[in-house]
Amino acid sequence: MNDSEHQIEDIRAYWNSRAGLAQWAGTRDIIAKQLEIEAISRYVRNGMHILEVGCGNGITVIEIAKRYDVNILGIDYAEEMIVAAQELIVGQELRGQVTFQVGDVRKLSSLGANFDLIYTERVLINLPDWEAQKQAITDICSLLYKGGVYVMCENSQDGLESINELREKINLPTITPPWHNRYFRDSELAQLVVSGVQLEGINFYSSTYYFLSRVVNAWLANYEGEEPEYEAPVNQLALQLPAVGQLGQGRIWLWRKIVEDGR
Repeated sequence: MNDSEHQIEDIRAYWNSRAGLAQWAGTRDIIAKQLEIEAISRYVRNGMHILEVGCGNGITVIEIAKRYDVNILGIDYAEEMIVAAQELIVGQELRGQVTFQVGDVRKLSSLGANFDLIYTERVLINLPDWEAQKQAITDICSLLYKGGVYVMCENSQDGLESINELREKINLPTITPPWHNRYFRDSELAQLVVSGVQLEGINFYSSTYYFLSRVVNAWLANYEGEEPEYEAPVNQLALQLPAVGQLGQGRIWLWRKIVEDGR
């Protein structure tokens, strides 16, 4: 087993260890999670066949199936996350049909090219390098119907650095990605060519939130000599305000499978 494979196994163990943490399994930042769900949901329509790659304990899958009449498959390579998802869905009132199964973003070919919409939510940042991430994007897009979309909700290193520049101006420490994450560089994605697919746009859905939470709320907490809280009132404003600017790491890159006439 090489170093990359060891790292991936360490990351799998990390996520398995978090499977029992309910709404905090994927992140302690619940407002950021809410914003992700709302941003992804805007691309969903009734009747879609949907895949979530890296579904964790199924929170986003279940929420989408509550809102829409869709057929949605959630896969995750952390087995304990799938167990937790299957437990979490019991008793839920759903409009859509849901299936959970163990799966690996590096081994997707068996799923077939039959999805109208595929999304990831901070999943590809768990891969060890750009080559692995680039291959994952290509493989995910290969599973789309013509005209289908890949909603790539991932983290940008450039976006994080834009927040850190503001934090430095007010004497706050630099934020670094978690040990198990490799954030994307905007230039990498801008230059990426995937056959039969086009990068249709970028949604900076979290910009207002990261400014409020990582700059404003962090400064206020530091002024009071306290640790910033994720659910502070000023952070919650982001749930009511539009996204402004291009700050913060959370972004959606929208990839569309080109239809026959090239539209």
